[in-house]
Amino acid sequence: MKRALLVEDHAVFREALAAILEEHTDFKKKTIQARSFPEVRRISGHLSGEVDLIVVDLDLPNDEGISLVDYLREAEPDVPVLALTNARNLEQRACALRAGADEVLSTASSVDKIVGVVQRLVGG
Repeated sequence: MKRALLVEDHAVFREALAAILEEHTDFKKKTIQARSFPEVRRISGHLSGEVDLIVVDLDLPNDEGISLVDYLREAEPDVPVLALTNARNLEQRACALRAGADEVLSTASSVDKIVGVVQRLVGG
């Protein structure tokens, strides 16, 4: 069974995404959830080897999303990172990819699209 780290400041969306992962993919263990970059910093020392996927909201308060992707890529270089954004900003997408995100999707993406990308990133 796989485990994911979800970093999203909106609890309803975070819980919904956790439910999608647990229902439609191999992520059957309880996901690790965080609301902000500082919260991830507090728990990151305990993450090594614990997660198989990281999902980051690029639209975190204080424009922390891109910085968080960069931080997590350093901390967990072998774990795929899926970045989500509600913006249609191509520059933000490019910055996320340069920071180390493996894929960037819109938060408005369908469940099938999200599940397909997750399965591709984690190999099943």
